[in-house]
Amino acid sequence: MAKVLLHTFELSDIKKVVEEVLERKLQTFIPQEKEKLTLLTRKDTAKLLCISLPTLHDWTKNGTIKAHRIGNRILYKLEEVNEALSQIQSSNNGRGLRC
Repeated sequence: MAKVLLHTFELSDIKKVVEEVLERKLQTFIPQEKEKLTLLTRKDTAKLLCISLPTLHDWTKNGTIKAHRIGNRILYKLEEVNEALSQIQSSNNGRGLRC
């Protein structure tokens, strides 16, 4: 035979419990924060690499650095620029290393 228990609860206690349960459940649906994406303009990228804008254009054309077009703007991802910079420094071609 099943037992039936009756309790009296305050409305505020019920609200608290429901909020806690919902908060825990919603945390599983909310994606974890990703690393912030930092986009650089052509000018900022050239300054970071210590090169001129025409050199940046050449490096973009030959695939040394990957560019992303958003509308009529050309932007570069900071992590891709840093990766390209490490490859450029390891190749010892001497360009873009002195500033």
